[in-house]
Amino acid sequence: MSVHYDPDELLGKAYDPQIARRLFGFASPYKRKILLCVGAISITTASDLLLPFLFSFAIDEVSGDQRLNIINLLGVAFVATLIVRFLATWSQYYLVSWIGNRVVFDIRNRMFRHLQTLSVSYIDRRGVGSIMSRLQNDVGVINEFFSDGLVGVTSSSLVLIGIIVIMLVTNWQLALLSFLVLPIMILFMRFWRVRAMEMYRLTRRTMAIVNGNLAENISGVRVAQAFTREPINIRTFDGLNRANLDASIEAAKLSSLLLPVVTFIGAVATAMVVYVGGRFALNETLSVGQLVLFIALIDRFFQPIRDLSGQYNVLQAAMAAGERIFEVLDVEPDVKDKPDAYELPPVVGTVEYDHIVFGYGQTEILHDVSLDVKPGQTVAFVGETGAGKSSMINLLLRFADVWSGAIRIDGHDLRDVTQESLRSQLGIVLQDTFLFAGTIRQNIAYARPDATDAEIEGVAREVGVHDFIAQLPNGYNSLIQERGGGLSIGQRQLVSFARALLADPRILILDEATSSIDTQTERIIQEALRRLLKGRTSFVIAHRLSTIREADIVVVMSLGKIVEQGTHDELMAQRGYYYSLYTRNWQEHEDES
Repeated sequence: MSVHYDPDELLGKAYDPQIARRLFGFASPYKRKILLCVGAISITTASDLLLPFLFSFAIDEVSGDQRLNIINLLGVAFVATLIVRFLATWSQYYLVSWIGNRVVFDIRNRMFRHLQTLSVSYIDRRGVGSIMSRLQNDVGVINEFFSDGLVGVTSSSLVLIGIIVIMLVTNWQLALLSFLVLPIMILFMRFWRVRAMEMYRLTRRTMAIVNGNLAENISGVRVAQAFTREPINIRTFDGLNRANLDASIEAAKLSSLLLPVVTFIGAVATAMVVYVGGRFALNETLSVGQLVLFIALIDRFFQPIRDLSGQYNVLQAAMAAGERIFEVLDVEPDVKDKPDAYELPPVVGTVEYDHIVFGYGQTEILHDVSLDVKPGQTVAFVGETGAGKSSMINLLLRFADVWSGAIRIDGHDLRDVTQESLRSQLGIVLQDTFLFAGTIRQNIAYARPDATDAEIEGVAREVGVHDFIAQLPNGYNSLIQERGGGLSIGQRQLVSFARALLADPRILILDEATSSIDTQTERIIQEALRRLLKGRTSFVIAHRLSTIREADIVVVMSLGKIVEQGTHDELMAQRGYYYSLYTRNWQEHEDES
């Protein structure tokens, strides 16, 4: 099997002004906190730079006039600076953490709200995994950007500027001497950064491949065991894991090179300052304290340079993460309410498909389809895979809009009413039954959280799931896992059926809702349907004859068109396309139905 990596793992530009401006827009509501944070960073930086100054003065005082009151004053100033530095550092880290977490909170909320408005087709196209990566990984990178990246860049820049100014003011000759090693440092850091970025990309890419292969094989473990693929899968994973190991070791080699080289260059600069500065001190053109100050500043001079190089990666990752986040936020829903959309009144249940044309992308799926459904009728869509049955349902739910023609409920064009007022009067049981992690009670009451216990139990009795729930240790308060883990397929579908019915929809949609259950469970649902569908307009996509035979209208679709419609008996008598489907697919099940 070929292995692909997500191009999202690659990094982009180190700084994109448009993305940066939009990211800072999330922080703009917290300007006061940001100003306080900048103030705390400035105080911390000033305190860091003041400490070697005080130490230098103390050395000169001890080796010179030795005035006790000045030494005492310097000692008090030293302690006061340490206290101020402690308070400023604590404030800095607290404010940075507060701002970063608040921005992440706002971004996640914005993304979740936006995702709730996006069309189902976008989620299908983009994939849940890719979207979750943006909500989790990319938002986490933005947190690092605000919490560490910006603060690190600001702090390192201020420290570097402060050191350069102090060195030039103290002795410009020694300062220029110290700066002689800068070209070597810059060339090395440039080389190191380029190589580090390559290794960083490779490490992330190989890690993404390992994670993808791991997730795939864990999810498909039954298939792997059934086809005895374990030895091949183990060898494949070992190769992928080894590639990640090799990349990680190379990255570690490169990373371990940075500190020794920077330390060595700093030591060379220090040695030059000691040699030349010592001669200045002997000639009394430079005090001993100033020489010590220079040595201390050189020791710190290369630290912010090294930090800025590391923070370059943070900035680059943040720009790429921001680009991916805004890619989601900039997506416009395929289906929008009109500015003058109105609330759909309580519906009776008349549904009209009026010469509709629809497709996905550039491919037309439904071709000039018309269908009239009276209130209370049950319509069964049948046909081969790809005939357009699900598209008819998706358009009724307005998960997409028709290209031409119109769909009307009680004479109201679906495009003229709000989506909320439309879907609040529809109930649906999907082919892929989805239950949420929580209690059975919460899942049944998903569309009506304020439903009473009596209403919930009543619906459960109607669909025949109450006895099963009552046998559980905690009854309706029994916890189920995400997607209904722990329940059988039939039990999950019965719970989802109860959920749809509790919403008391005027129009009920069953999207192959009984295609995966056993005959006994289907009989329970069929018995419930005879009572519960009375007075409701319902649309059923079903593969079981028992559901189709009781439908008022059987709509036979082929290649995006309605080729036949009528009752089961009428269509069988015609001996046309439906008759052919029946003899191929359903006749063998007729006795058990």
